[in-house]
Amino acid sequence: MQASDLQIYASPTAGKKTIVMMLDTSGSMTNNSYGENRLAMLKNGMNAFLASNNPILNDTRVGLGNFSANGDSRSGQVLVAAAPLGDASTLNTVGSQRYKLKQAVANLTAGGSTPSAHAYAEAAAYLMGTTTYSEANYAIRKDSYIKRVRKSDNRTEYSYCTSYRDSQIDTANLWQPCRSTNYWSSWSTSNPGVDTATAYDTSSDWTYSYTYYYTTFNYAIANADSGIPKSKSNDTASNPNIVVDRNASNLNAIYQSPLPAVANRQSCDGQGIYFLSDGEPNNTTNTRSASVMSTALGSTFGADFTCSGGLSNTTADSGWACMGEFAKRLFDKTKNPAGVSIQTAFVGFGSDFSSLSSSDVKNACRLSSRTQSDRKSDDNCSPNQTTNAVAAPGYGNGGFFPTQSAQGVTDSVIAFINNLDKVPLEPLTTGAISVPYDALNPKNLQEYGYLRAFEPNPANTYLTWRGNLKKYHVVLSGTNAGAFEASTGGLVYNVSGAFRTETKDYWNSSTYNDGGKVFFGGSYAKVPLPIAGQNETRDEEGNITKYYYAVQTKIRNLFTDVSAVAADGSLTKISTSGTNLLRIPAAPPEGTNPFDNVANTASYVLGKFDASTGQDILKAFPISLKLKILNYLGYSTDISATTLPSSLVTPNEPYLSMGGSIHSLPVQLTYNGTLDENGNLTSAREQSILYGTMEGGLHIVDASTGVEQMAFVPADILNNPVASKALVVGQSDATAPAHGMDGAWVSDPAYSITTTGSGSSAVSKVTAKQMNIYGGMRMGGSSYYGLNVLNPASPKLLFRVGADQTDYSRMGQSWSKPVLANIRYNGVIKRVMIVGGGYDQCYENPNITLSNSCFTNGKAKGNAVYIIDAKTGERLWWTSDTGSSVDNSNIKHSIVSRISTLDRDADGLVDHLYFGDLGGQIFRIDLNNNQTKTNSTYSSFGIRVVRLANLATNDSTYDASNDYTAGNAPRFYEPPTVTIHDYGIRTFITVGIASGDRSTPLDVYPLTGREGMSPSTALSGRPVNNVYGIIDKDFIKKNLMSLTDSQLETKDITRSTFRKNPQILRSGETRVAQIFFPNTGTGQNGWYRSLSSMSDGTEKANNSFRIKGGLKAFEEPMAITGTLIVPVYDPQGTGIVAADPCLPRVVGETDQQTFCLPFGACLNSDGSIDQNKENGSGFRTQTGTNCPVGASECNKDVIGSGIRGIAFVPKRDEPPVTNSCGKLQLSGNESGTGEWQCTSHLVPARWYERYR
Repeated sequence: MQASDLQIYASPTAGKKTIVMMLDTSGSMTNNSYGENRLAMLKNGMNAFLASNNPILNDTRVGLGNFSANGDSRSGQVLVAAAPLGDASTLNTVGSQRYKLKQAVANLTAGGSTPSAHAYAEAAAYLMGTTTYSEANYAIRKDSYIKRVRKSDNRTEYSYCTSYRDSQIDTANLWQPCRSTNYWSSWSTSNPGVDTATAYDTSSDWTYSYTYYYTTFNYAIANADSGIPKSKSNDTASNPNIVVDRNASNLNAIYQSPLPAVANRQSCDGQGIYFLSDGEPNNTTNTRSASVMSTALGSTFGADFTCSGGLSNTTADSGWACMGEFAKRLFDKTKNPAGVSIQTAFVGFGSDFSSLSSSDVKNACRLSSRTQSDRKSDDNCSPNQTTNAVAAPGYGNGGFFPTQSAQGVTDSVIAFINNLDKVPLEPLTTGAISVPYDALNPKNLQEYGYLRAFEPNPANTYLTWRGNLKKYHVVLSGTNAGAFEASTGGLVYNVSGAFRTETKDYWNSSTYNDGGKVFFGGSYAKVPLPIAGQNETRDEEGNITKYYYAVQTKIRNLFTDVSAVAADGSLTKISTSGTNLLRIPAAPPEGTNPFDNVANTASYVLGKFDASTGQDILKAFPISLKLKILNYLGYSTDISATTLPSSLVTPNEPYLSMGGSIHSLPVQLTYNGTLDENGNLTSAREQSILYGTMEGGLHIVDASTGVEQMAFVPADILNNPVASKALVVGQSDATAPAHGMDGAWVSDPAYSITTTGSGSSAVSKVTAKQMNIYGGMRMGGSSYYGLNVLNPASPKLLFRVGADQTDYSRMGQSWSKPVLANIRYNGVIKRVMIVGGGYDQCYENPNITLSNSCFTNGKAKGNAVYIIDAKTGERLWWTSDTGSSVDNSNIKHSIVSRISTLDRDADGLVDHLYFGDLGGQIFRIDLNNNQTKTNSTYSSFGIRVVRLANLATNDSTYDASNDYTAGNAPRFYEPPTVTIHDYGIRTFITVGIASGDRSTPLDVYPLTGREGMSPSTALSGRPVNNVYGIIDKDFIKKNLMSLTDSQLETKDITRSTFRKNPQILRSGETRVAQIFFPNTGTGQNGWYRSLSSMSDGTEKANNSFRIKGGLKAFEEPMAITGTLIVPVYDPQGTGIVAADPCLPRVVGETDQQTFCLPFGACLNSDGSIDQNKENGSGFRTQTGTNCPVGASECNKDVIGSGIRGIAFVPKRDEPPVTNSCGKLQLSGNESGTGEWQCTSHLVPARWYERYR
């Protein structure tokens, strides 16, 4: 994934996979009667596996063993301890894990029998960190001495045994004789130790009386079926970690388990034994197998181990019965000492495993077959097989893989690794609800919010992250006011922001709940698609395996801006304003219905794609593109085919690629409605919802039902071979995910009013006479589109502008949210679209400067602002660093945000534009709507482009620890707020803006687990991000349009002229306002406060509690009733419950910070600091029981996980208030926060900002 704000959707931190490969190197692995040299084949397969660059292997811990060990015919051994494989490029790097394994494989030789049961126990003991070694101890009586006493004179003499043979030890009788009579010493009067021996017999002859003595010694017999001694000898300084202590005795040696430490284990870890053999197991007995297996399980879990209850032995020495019961113990985490489920895969290597005809092959299949209900795949003995089926819970559950090829080894290892987690890795369901404004009723928010649900899937390379749009209702009163409720009546979220699964959205007409499910309910379920239908099915545990779907014969209204197909197969875009978009497929002739059944629907659709008889323009599309579009229409076709299919197969359930809407907020389109006596819209209205998605579609859906009315996929997407693949379900690419049409869109309606009746019975109806929409592609491309969707079934292109056109050559990716406004240009009132130049992907380097070679000529793409005719797409005016209508040499950085507008004289025409860039600069554009005409020439429309502030500068006096120059320049991705204030006789604007690098939100955190993140290593030494208030003292001047730049007060100001922490008065100061407007002198030009500092100025980014530069301002700020509300992203946020480490996760959270306007400090009416109110400003934390488990101090004012914006929702007046237009509050999971009263006024405004 490239650097972007999508990086906050990160792969799981948990889920370590560990396997030990136990390979058969018995004598049968050499040349056989079939001409196979299986050992050579095995080595080739292992080498292919070790050279594989499949990314799933890199983090997998792989160890290696073989049997029989050193050809002993009795045991297995561990050759290389398990460790992460690492990248394939390390294969020949001495010391790397791949190199160690490759060397061990090269040294394998074949010989001996096939003690599979013993080797299986060895592999398991290694994984569990136990042992298979045991000794049988015997107190052996050793025939040691003879004493004789001569009868005649009592002379005493001794003889002792000088040699023994171990082979003569009789463990049954606990006796060891002297080697033979020849090994008794000569008689001597010296006592050799008889006094400590035990007499056991006597005898006599004519001359002597004899007494026989034995001594006792402890005799231990090692279990030769254990591989511990050999594995211990394999553990060396250069090949460590096989055993805990290589110097320990065999009896005390234990394996060093490669599994994560107990404290670090997660439910999604996976561990298993990859057992490869070429034939029949042998050379064991149930007693011998049970001995090593019970020892491996330990005294607690192995004491009751038996070999009965499952598989049957094929021969007396096969060991299958024991292996089956052992596999069960390993798989059941409650019955083995590791406390984890260990799966067993069996790879049948060679032609003997080509079928299940032999009992040994059947046993191997049963031993390893996948039987779990949540299994990802089946094999030859899974429960649904007609023969040889094994019922759950089965035995080893790792998979049976017969193979005869080198590639089969690689494939089986990867398949086994994929089988190792408990369930398929589910993508995370997340998203935010927003409440759109209604152009017909701007003073009231709607009572419905729309959830942009999606599944970020960073663990895979799927081009489409699935998405959906769902409709919920705002709770207007009561304890849950400000939360969202489902059609079933319950709240959508729980207290921590997780989806409640027992809910349904308002567009879900099925019987199934859809809470937390992206693919159910919402607009996803209402796309007109062909469906053959199916009945619901469930597994043996009652889980739904197939959902019910009714037959459906619909086709979506799909449109694109293609006018022709060039000879090279590229699509020519419509260039004439007002042209109908190309519909795919074309609508049937009026009065006909080819969609009466699924077969006729499929036939009609396919016919339109026919190269000879098909639909004009469409029939000339390249085959590859036709196949992709057929998929997007709901028919699964092979996009690698070179011809169209002869017929289309209608799927049984919806087949749909719909991406998420991360940056494309839904827009409400009201086509008509009825007004009440107060001029407010009633519930009787026809509305649609507009939104873009990452697979490449722009959608309009019926707001009442959710049914898709049209989808627009531009030629920019279709002409791109990778981007167009996202239209197809399940496609992958290294550049994933696709971004499609996930840009910001706006609407521009116009209405006519008709009234019927009179007096109290009068009914007024408003009907749209214009419904134009405008928007871009964000990271999906560099184009903006204007569309006429007055009739969604027959949309027209107003224009397309993009970087490929000369007038827009400085345009980057189309990030800037369009602003619709009126200007008077050359004496004519024009409706215009105003956008920033867009984004340059060079900014994905967090330290980049303009001198970097990534930029061309020292400037970024998107270093422009465009004013565009909203009807034709003509560029009327623009600014950049050079060659524009009005140049400013400082405009060299990308301008990605919405442009803030201001009408200074309430004539309905925009006079000023405010914006920031990605280089830490703030600009104002002054426009002249009263141009003078001399002869046929008009005076300049654009008076000036002034840089108000350069904040890529330092405050060495009061902020010396932060450097904002060069690669540390602040970045402004969001628009400034523009608010007008009075102080005494001075009227001024506070331009509020906050910084944060949205291209690399994780630049400084997390410190570990940064797989797939950019930069790959967390940065240090970054400055904190700030919220700024720039005081614009010029805009109020009546003669502003005639002033020279040298006469401006607010121009090129720097941070050193700003006040840091204005809420903290310095010595001698009594009023905050006088910091900026002193009685004498010029005062400070603005203020700034760190986003990581508290209201008292305490900096929490001390690289302990928070890392400097981590907190960043994302999403649009809001200025309301003297308060600036800034959503701040905190990658280390602790205000929400930590995510499940086994699932894709959202890194960080967004909190709201508030600051008082205009001076960044909260004031009483007398100008003194309101300390109570000020205590609620800035970065706020809390402690104790208010925090989630594990956090002693956590963030306060949490909006939600990930990057979130401020979402206002309506609240009912209780009791009703005169002239009220309702209340506003910030939405929450279970209740809203804050409250603002809306009061209806008719007030002629001198200044206002209009951008919706």
